Amino acid sequence: MSTNRRTFMALSATALASSAWPAFAQGTSTLDRIKQDKQLRIGVTSAEPWFFKDPMTEKWTGVGVAMGEKLAANLGATLVPVETTWANAVAALQANQIDLMFVLDPTEERKKAIDFPEAPLFYYAMGALVAQDSPIKSWQDIDKSGIRIGVTLGTSLDKNVTAMVKTAEINRFSNNDEAIAAFASRRVDVVVQFHPALVVQYARLKLGKVILPTPVNPVATSAGLRKEANPAFRDWVSEQFATLYKEGVPDQIFDAYLKSKNIDPKGIPGLVKEAWQ
Repeated sequence: MSTNRRTFMALSATALASSAWPAFAQGTSTLDRIKQDKQLRIGVTSAEPWFFKDPMTEKWTGVGVAMGEKLAANLGATLVPVETTWANAVAALQANQIDLMFVLDPTEERKKAIDFPEAPLFYYAMGALVAQDSPIKSWQDIDKSGIRIGVTLGTSLDKNVTAMVKTAEINRFSNNDEAIAAFASRRVDVVVQFHPALVVQYARLKLGKVILPTPVNPVATSAGLRKEANPAFRDWVSEQFATLYKEGVPDQIFDAYLKSKNIDPKGIPGLVKEAWQ
């Protein structure tokens, strides 16, 4: 019997599916792979206090890195930072380049492409860096003609600001540092980031002031991971997040990072919303 090209392709696809089936049937997951390879790969990008790369040593630190180190230690694995961007993080997870991307908000759009643990990683609030003499107090004050807003491309903040703002001009930058640089050079009037990132940026810049525009709402952030038939890794991460949050670990890590940057954490809202005053 002769085999035409279409038949050959169909047979090849069937063979590939059959060869892949045993791994699927065994219920393997990312958790199994990490335990076997002893490596937990996380995405990292320039965004303090979550991720910071020392230009001299090229070592990554930050809240996200510290959280990753705790999870890796609990798995008996080594943490492996993999550079990416917020905009490319979902694709990196899908392509199996990384296992987790910390501080990735579980938006409905992202949930269509990747998975998230049930328990939140921690909480933060949307903040704004404005001029020292700025009268801005609310989001309504920001959304006015002539106001130029800077946000980081591909973040949930980008999505939130786009949905909220009807009149002001939105300028998008590839990372947090570029947005802050635009504020310093007066190319934007307001930079919108989550309050922990703004605290670190302000302490370094010493320009303007950080406010929490009203209404202030806590936002739960998480970590993205691949969609898998076996939920073992997702469930394990969720259990870890719930335990660490209950023990106040996110605040402990955030405070330690602020101190490493010579910033006094006293009076600064942390990452556990129950402790906010």
